[in-house]
Amino acid sequence: MHGPKALQFFKLLDHHPNYAHSSSSFDHAVDIAGRLRDYKTLWPSWLECVLVGSVPTPKRLQSLLRVQSCGKAYNLFKVCKGRFKADSVSYNIIANGWCQIKRTPKALEVLEEMLKKGLNPSLATYNIMLKGYFRAGQIKEAWEFFLQMKKRECEIGVVTYITLVHGFGVVGEIKRAQKVFNEMVGEGVLPSVATYNALIQVLCKKDRLCHAGEMERAVELMNRMKDDECEPNVQIYNIIIRYFCDAGEIEKGLNFFEKMGSENCLPNLDTYNILISAMFLRKKSDDLLVAGKLLIEMVDRGFMPRKFTFNRVLDGLLLTGNQDFAKEILSLQSRCGRLPRQIKL
Repeated sequence: MHGPKALQFFKLLDHHPNYAHSSSSFDHAVDIAGRLRDYKTLWPSWLECVLVGSVPTPKRLQSLLRVQSCGKAYNLFKVCKGRFKADSVSYNIIANGWCQIKRTPKALEVLEEMLKKGLNPSLATYNIMLKGYFRAGQIKEAWEFFLQMKKRECEIGVVTYITLVHGFGVVGEIKRAQKVFNEMVGEGVLPSVATYNALIQVLCKKDRLCHAGEMERAVELMNRMKDDECEPNVQIYNIIIRYFCDAGEIEKGLNFFEKMGSENCLPNLDTYNILISAMFLRKKSDDLLVAGKLLIEMVDRGFMPRKFTFNRVLDGLLLTGNQDFAKEILSLQSRCGRLPRQIKL
């Protein structure tokens, strides 16, 4: 809201005889101009900071990439880099920009330029490239790049393995994802919550049929997390609950929901929406009562259901002959300000 005024003040200070912008001032101006898509301010500010000898910071480069194509940003970076000593963080930002638009050959050029400049790529650099290959669907290249990382004796960490597990999982190569996970453990790299999350998500991928053995493996992984000093988070519970509900195994989904409470993992809005939607699959009266109870609990925990959710539960209760409970839900709906259609109870 105050962005334009801040930029106007920044420009006014250009004419002040006893004031010079600091590096952080340039950062803020470029960032604000980038968010506002104010190109007339962005480019002069970026060039001015270089001309006065202010080293372009990572934040400034990210602001530039936010509003310009990576090609234009990279060209400006090349023009200006003679005026400052670009570090590995700057090159990483440019490489990541190319990877985000699936231009991995250009990102590789940036990596090669780093080496020519005598800069050693960090593990973060390699992870950017690895993720870029998977994003571009270059699975073979991603694996070959990972093997090169091992040959270079990089200290491969958990982030690299998460990228591999997720990357293989997205393209349906479940066995390779599991193999990478097992290799990680064998190499002595302690899995994180994010690693377990990635593999469990792979095993329970929503748009494919999950075999019973894979589902058992997912539950086994979840139970094993504590041995690795990891606590299953709400995202992991939601993945498991969603799978069981989609497979029609409502009771198992509800069992994991109850387990959340005993494990001190509070459900979120997504948890309740998954379960409430599942209660309509079998069209049973008892299931609709559970949906109503979940709706009440949801509100008690501070979550606001959509009007559609209220109406769906209300209609379900009426259709299954649960008029008294429907009145309770209608009263709750009114208190929550979700005005219902006219319904005669």
